[in-house]
Amino acid sequence: MPRLFDPLRVGRLELRNRIVMPPMATELAGRRGEVTPRLIDHYVERVEGLGLIIVEHSYVDVGGRLSPLQLGAYDDSLVPGLARLADAVHRLGTPIALQINHAGRRTTSFDCGRQPVAPSPISLPEGEVPRELLREEVEGLVERFCQAARRVVEAGFDAVEVHGAHGFLLNQFVSPLSNRRSDEYGGS
Repeated sequence: MPRLFDPLRVGRLELRNRIVMPPMATELAGRRGEVTPRLIDHYVERVEGLGLIIVEHSYVDVGGRLSPLQLGAYDDSLVPGLARLADAVHRLGTPIALQINHAGRRTTSFDCGRQPVAPSPISLPEGEVPRELLREEVEGLVERFCQAARRVVEAGFDAVEVHGAHGFLLNQFVSPLSNRRSDEYGGS
């Protein structure tokens, strides 16, 4: 890999090398999805030698939380903690991104406090039957993704990554296995 240690420019973002730590769930956030000192320490301990660090998937809406200690980006009150995380990594000279997500039918009422939602009321084999999102709710979730991205930028992160894989909500919209809608948000 002759170019691994070469700098790389991605838009306005300048990386010192091409080594990227991908987002991996840590379960180190607080009960409201807030940044904890332990979460900051986790990322600071791993940043040496990286060109970019991407922080784990962070929920954009409480109804899309996957687990009780998942990091959140759903509320303005979380911005100061996110800023502390971004600042800690920036002090070590490394750019930092944050991944935003909604679990959709992959969550449970236990984890998110309500019936899961999805494009269509189709459950996973071991999951709860989700409630089909109304058209207005889909539009509201688009806005929640936008607002979460705004919070990430306000907190000083260098980039936002939108999670659209692994069977989470955005991925559910593009798969006929989970989307049987007949409106403009349909999967076919």
